[in-house]
Parts: sequence; structure tokens; C-alpha cells
Amino acid sequence: MATNDIQLTGGIRSNLLLLQQLSGKLDRTQQRLATGNKINGAIDGPVAYFASKGLNRRADDLATLKDSINQSVSTIKAADTGMTKIETLIEQAKGLITSAYQNLGSDSNSVALRKSLAEQYNTLLRQIDKLAEDSSYQGKNLLLGSGLRLDATSSSKSSTNALPGVTTSRVTNVTKVDDYVIDVTGDGRITPNASDIADAERDRGISNLVISGFQSKTDGNLDPVTIRYTGGKGKAKTFTVTEGDVAVTKTFTLQQWEDAKSTGKSLNFDHQFASGTHINFDIDFDQIDDVPDTNGLGTSTIEKLVDLGVSVSNFNGVGQEITRSANNLLGQQKLADGENSWNFDTGTPRLTIDERTIMQSAAYSAAIGESYGRAASGIVGTPSIATTGISNDFTYTFAASAAPGNFNFTTGHFDTYAVAATGPFSTATLSVSADGIVTFSSIADNGTSVEVNFLRSGLNGITVASASDATQADGTENVTGGAVSAGNIALTSISGMAENLAHKITVNLKTDGSASTFVLDDGYGGKALITGDLNSAQVLSFVISGGVNSGAIIQLTVGGGSLRADAEATLTYNAIGAFTAPDQLRFDVRAAQTGFTSTLNTIQVTDGTEQNNLTVQLNETNTNQVTVVSRNVKTDGQGLAIDFAQNDWLDRADIDNAAAMIDAAKIRLRSTASALNNNLDVITTRLEYTKEFIDVLAEGANKLVQADQNEEGANMLQLQTRQQLGTISLSLANQAQQAILRLF
Repeated sequence: MATNDIQLTGGIRSNLLLLQQLSGKLDRTQQRLATGNKINGAIDGPVAYFASKGLNRRADDLATLKDSINQSVSTIKAADTGMTKIETLIEQAKGLITSAYQNLGSDSNSVALRKSLAEQYNTLLRQIDKLAEDSSYQGKNLLLGSGLRLDATSSSKSSTNALPGVTTSRVTNVTKVDDYVIDVTGDGRITPNASDIADAERDRGISNLVISGFQSKTDGNLDPVTIRYTGGKGKAKTFTVTEGDVAVTKTFTLQQWEDAKSTGKSLNFDHQFASGTHINFDIDFDQIDDVPDTNGLGTSTIEKLVDLGVSVSNFNGVGQEITRSANNLLGQQKLADGENSWNFDTGTPRLTIDERTIMQSAAYSAAIGESYGRAASGIVGTPSIATTGISNDFTYTFAASAAPGNFNFTTGHFDTYAVAATGPFSTATLSVSADGIVTFSSIADNGTSVEVNFLRSGLNGITVASASDATQADGTENVTGGAVSAGNIALTSISGMAENLAHKITVNLKTDGSASTFVLDDGYGGKALITGDLNSAQVLSFVISGGVNSGAIIQLTVGGGSLRADAEATLTYNAIGAFTAPDQLRFDVRAAQTGFTSTLNTIQVTDGTEQNNLTVQLNETNTNQVTVVSRNVKTDGQGLAIDFAQNDWLDRADIDNAAAMIDAAKIRLRSTASALNNNLDVITTRLEYTKEFIDVLAEGANKLVQADQNEEGANMLQLQTRQQLGTISLSLANQAQQAILRLF
């Protein structure tokens, strides 16, 4: 097919071709000016086009990577923000420790304050853990570490909780696997803090204060004993003795004191608590009133020491044994009711101790306690028992009886006692007539003998004896002076004399003319006066007035005509009131017990993972990356290793442990912060590099395809000029044809 049916001249055809070429160039130049690119497709320049395309793709990949790096930076900043606030909480915790150091007293207020500070400290530690857990950003938390966790096994906790008196056993702040053997020892013997005893006697005006006994296996406690006194000069004295939640109150009246004072005796407070604690002290009103600045009010606290300890030994750490003992003074690793802790480098075993029943877990040998009760002076030293075979705890009780006629008014006690000893096996009665050892056979739990070294004079306090009758008192008669002869006067009856006292009754007789005057004095402030006739037989009934014997009746019979005129005589009679044994003489025996032991085992209970590590890709081909390792800044043993407050900060050592842990934790936290900040610097630097490199790639890509607008503008002008010239040239070529047309 012909390309053109119209025949054009060569000049026209050349001009037409030129115009067509110019039109194409104009179109291309217009496109470059419109797009700004000299290469807009592969056809425009395949090499440059695909090179530019590659650079742009790489820039796009890096732009996407830059967003990921930005998010990584935010994740690290979230962790850094959390650590900054955790450091603030640690400083607060350090302040609580400082406050605890400033209140190290053993008084109840200081102890309560330290307990409150310890609770606040524990709250801060929980908040540290919560803050670490909340520092997550887009599913990554750089403050939780690998998740590795160590803890005590359930079986070992269960076996430990099976120990009598032990509950809620656990191990906290476990830094590595270890075994902790728990052993309970001590025979429960109760003794007081000697310094507190001296202070109480001085401050309350009491004397002979004794606290003793054995801890009960079912009702024992570790509480101190408090003695509260209320009264005042010239008033009754009330003493309230408290142990734990049990209080015993006794009031001593002025009359009781006057009676005791007149008889040369002291009033006495004696009580045995169900816990096994015995307390006894003497009360002297004058001595109490002489204590300055009490104003009739005051409280003394006596720290009770108990031979009872819980020892914990570890094996896989340093290998040491730590004992918390109820025999220690407050603030010196003292065992306490409630949670107790033992701090090891590998972890802290914690046991909740029930003070009432922990004795049931103790291992101890048979023991014999000191004598107690008001008549404790009746036993010298400690009784001797063959402890082999004793299977039960028991209280041995001694009772003494005597015949009224055996009272020795010179020594002030009976010459011979019939002492009955009651033990778990039987009761035996023996005669005690001299100081020394008396053996009671077959009354012990194992059927063996009990040897007791008696101080005979001390047995008066447990003696039962009837009052002197007239015959006995008359047998002690002594008559001096010429007014009457012993054969002409007799004591015929005596009744109502004060109990537990020896009396020397004195009757002074004076005759004047035909009259006689008898004046009776009981030696304790009691008086009686009777007048009579010299010549008649008389029955004189003296009714004592005043003193401890007020109301007692003493009857004398005087023979008729037996009194001599104008003479004097003195009659004396010795008598005792009924002895009623108001106090007991006792001592306790504690049978041996094998006790129990248990072991707390710690193991790894959770494997570590890398799920919290942050891997940051630094180039588009993932051949360069940084891994930010998650650090544990929780308080557990795999993290900051800050344990909860131990033993309510009862001891200085517990506060020292907390201070050391806080100091070590601050170093760990700074190390973690340094590692994070170093990673952040690397990633931030790489982020800036990526941003700048994206610009470099974009600029390089543009250089390959972008058009020079000035050049293209000049080209456009040149092409337009050439197009106009071509059009004129074509017009000139057509003029010959037009001339021919004008011929027609």
C-alpha cells in the first residue's frame, strides 16, 4: 500500500519531515518540563531508569526501617522512664531505713514505729515491681528480664508447714538454688531480763521480783510481762500484771498493809499464767510510797526470755547456721510470734511461728525448774531427779503439816514438818526435822526418787497446822513478880488469834488495895484490860481490841485469894494462830522431746526466655542489628535482690540487711541504666544515619532521572522557533503551486 497517494515535491517533503521531528521533540520537552524528569520510563533510558528505581526502593526500605528504629527508641525510653521512677522509689526506701535507724529503742513505741516503717518499706518494694511491670511498650518490656525464677518447692513447703507451730513457710529473694534445714531447740525455760527486773523493783518500789517457769506447749507466748501500779501515798495499792492478752489484778488495802506491817511481814503478789509464766513479788507500802515522782501511777515492762530457738542452716551458699532465739534480748535476733526470717546470701527462708505451739516442735533434754511460789525459799537449789525415762511434763507440789506444839518460838518455825510430795507416780510423806536432803521414793514419772534439799525454816509458808489450844499455850506460861504464883492462875481458853502468826501474849498484873488490874498485850497492837477483886475466884475473858487479833478472846482463871496486895506480876503465854498454807511450794519437770526438723529446697521453677529482649534491625538487608537485653529491675533475687523487710525490723541486723540490699540495688540499677543508655545512643546514632542516608539515596536517584528545567526551557524556545521557521519554509514551498492556480 502506498504511503502517500499525493505526490509532494522534495522540498515540501523535507520540510514536512522536519516539522514532524520538531513536534516530537516539543512533546518530549513539554513532558520533561511538566514532570521535571528527563527519564519518565524505561524507554527514556533503561539504565538510568532502573538504577534510579533501585535507589528509591532502598530509600523506601530504609524509611520503613526508620519507623521501626523510632519505635525501638521509644521502647528504650519507656524502660528508662520506668527506671528513673524506680530509682526515686529506692531513694524513698532508703529514707525509711534512715528513720528506722533513728528509732532503734526497745520500748514499745520504737518497736511499733519500726514495724510501721517496715510495712511502708514493703509497700514501696511492691510498687517497684508494679512499676517495672507497667513499663511495657508495644509488647516489649526491657525491665522484666528473662523471666527466670527460683523458688521453694511445694513439697518442701508442705513438709515444713507440717511442723507443729510453723505455718506459711516460704523462701524470698532466691538468688541461687539452696537447701535450708529448719531445727527447733530449747526446753522452754522462762527467765527474765535481769536489768528489767532491777528497773521494775526500783521504779515500782517492789522487792524479790521473780519470773520463772516453763513455756506451755499449748498456751505459751513470747510476750513481755508488764506490772502496772495505781494508788498513791496513804491509799490502797492496785497491781495489774499483764502477759499478752491476759491481765491479773490484785488490790491490797491499807488494813492489810497495817496488819502485815504490825506482824513484820510483807504482802505478796503471786500468779501463774496458763502460758507457764510464774510471777512473784513482795509489796511494802512504805517502800512504794518512797519512790519519787510516781504520783501513784506507773508501768514496768520485763522482757521475758524463753529457752526456745529456731535454727536454719544452708548448704549450697556460704554454709552457715542462723538462730533466732526467744532467749535473746529484743533487737538481737529475737524469735517472735508471727513471721520470722533468716537472711542468707542465697535467699531468705521465712516461717510464720505460732508462739503457743512452737514448743511442740522443739528438741530438748529433760529439765528441772527452780522452785517457785511464796515458799520457794523452802528448797535449796534445784531438786534432783533421774531424768531418764521421764515421759511427761509435770508439776511437783509440796505440802507441809505440823503439830501446834512443835512450833519453836525461839527460831520462829516448827521444829518438825510432815512434808507430802505429790508427783505423777504417787504421793509420799516424810518427816523433815533438820535442813538437808530428803529423798522421796517412787514419785517421779519414771518411778524413781526425787531428792529435795529443804531449808526447814522456809517450810512455814506451806505449813498447815491448827491453832494453839489452851493446854498448849498454858504449857508455855511464864510468871514473874510477886502478885500471883503460877499455880494460882491458868489460861483456860484461846480463840480467834490471827492465822499464820506466832503470838507472845503478855498480861501485866497490878494489885492496889483490894483491887487488881490485868492489862493484856498481844504484841501486834492488840490490847485488853480487866479489873477484879483480890479475894474472889475469877474467870477473866479478855477481848482484844486493835491490831491483827482484834476480837480474839483469851480466858484466864484466877484462884480465890491467890492475889497478893500491892504487888505486880507479868504473865506470858506463847500461842500460834492456825497455819493455813496460803502459798504453794512447787517445781516443774519438763520431759525430753526429740523434736522435728524439715528442709526447704529451692529450685528453678521458670526457665529464662528472650521474649523481652529487643532486637533492632539497622539496615534493609538485616545484616546489621543490635539486641537490647531485657534487665530484671524487679525486687526479686534475679533482679535487684531487695528482700522485703525482715522481722518487722525488730533487730538492727534486719535494718542493716535492708540498707545493704538497697545500696547494692542502686548499683545494679545504675548498671542497667548505663547499658540501656549505651544501646540507646547506638540506636539513636544509627537512626540519624538512616535519616541522612535516605536523603542521599533520594538525591542520587533524582540525579539519574531529573531534567534541567533551564535547559529544557531553552530547548522548548529553540524548538518553537524552529517549528515556526519550518512552517514558513513549507509555506514558501507551496507558493509555486499557488501561482499555477492563479493561471486559471
